[in-house]
Amino acid sequence: MKAGEPVARRLAKWVVGLRYEELAAEVVQQAKRCLLDTLGVEIRGATLPWVQPVYRYVRSMGGTPEATVAYHGDRLSAPYAAYLNSTFSYSCELQHHGSFGSAHTGVIVIPTVQALGEKLDAGGREIIAAMVAGYEVQGRLGAALFGPVFKRHFHPQGVFGPFSAAAAAGKLLGLDEEQLAHSFAIAGSHASAILEYDQAGGEVKRIHGAMAARSGIQAAFMAREGLTGPLSVFEGQRGIFASFGGGESDAELLFKDLGKPYCITQCRFRIYPTIGSCHNALDIVNDILKKQPFDFKDVRKIRVGMRELSVMHVTSISRPHDVISAQASLGYSLGVRLVKGSNDLEMYIDPEIWRDPDVLSVADKLEPYALNVESKPRMTRVQIVLSGGRVLEGEQVDARGSETLPFSQEVIDGKFRRLAGTSIAGDQVERLMEQISDLERLKSIRPLVSLLQK
Repeated sequence: MKAGEPVARRLAKWVVGLRYEELAAEVVQQAKRCLLDTLGVEIRGATLPWVQPVYRYVRSMGGTPEATVAYHGDRLSAPYAAYLNSTFSYSCELQHHGSFGSAHTGVIVIPTVQALGEKLDAGGREIIAAMVAGYEVQGRLGAALFGPVFKRHFHPQGVFGPFSAAAAAGKLLGLDEEQLAHSFAIAGSHASAILEYDQAGGEVKRIHGAMAARSGIQAAFMAREGLTGPLSVFEGQRGIFASFGGGESDAELLFKDLGKPYCITQCRFRIYPTIGSCHNALDIVNDILKKQPFDFKDVRKIRVGMRELSVMHVTSISRPHDVISAQASLGYSLGVRLVKGSNDLEMYIDPEIWRDPDVLSVADKLEPYALNVESKPRMTRVQIVLSGGRVLEGEQVDARGSETLPFSQEVIDGKFRRLAGTSIAGDQVERLMEQISDLERLKSIRPLVSLLQK
């Protein structure tokens, strides 16, 4: 790839040249873990009340029956089936996080390959290659742009996602380099999403991945039909780097060690249904409680140090009024853990708990501060001061479930069974797991998709 070529062409060459046969076994295995993780949340999410307005509206649009809506079984056009499935998989903050701060890649790429794979009757190996391509594009954009994008209050999910969806869709469609480069050029006009939900709530965050998945699929189809876009979409004077990065991004970071390792192998998985910046602190508090139990009534203050962007991301809200505002509140999360003994999803969806005076009394004792540890950007420190002056402390470099502290397959499997098992039959859950574990040998994804319905 020549450095002088437009970024869109260089990315397109890499995506078109990616071959399933060249993927190592651990890359294939990680793709299957990501698929399992996302589909579990998707099935559970399809039943949750705060995303039903999206389901009702998109279903009412009708359209050509090309792909299946998870759990409900409606058949819609592929872009809009992906839209709903993405909304469901982004419904409760249990989705995994992509590499390099690239936001929640799975809720974009997986609904894209799920819907388009069904429409095209793609096989498992095609699905895996498309996933790897989509995760790589979003991860590399995160490496180049995450910091400046987040600093300007844009949600990386909505900015990077149209490109990862276009990459995955283009791979499944078999686009050539020119068509895929124009897919990226078209997708750039769809890049969007703001972060105000972490300041004031509002469930609109649930559709940030959906907008990206739909837009990326449509960009790939329109490029195949001959629509063009500016091939300087990334590096141009009014392109993505200038518009969202303010000139602070480095295009070459997209291509440094591309695929070495693949971004899909560096995801962070979740067991807490909260925004990811809460997870380190919750891990630390759980560790403290195991070693030195204490009563929440004895807490005088809880000091939490984390990187500056995390302080703004999860400590602005202390009085939740909807599910997302509860999930975006570190103070509330600490409150339900110390008062209710749990951070399960049920703790975040009950309005009575949002108003629980004991939970809120703990939330009010949170004292967040910015921690400047440049070499360890995810470092978190917790100090709990109890009555009588007793101090309990802990620190952690990264949350459990990250690439540095990975969950076992048993944890991932258990999470899937808990989530999917609330909505579909137990034998169906096990058959789904079997299909996903055998993904690379499936001639068609359609039998797997059929198991996602109630």
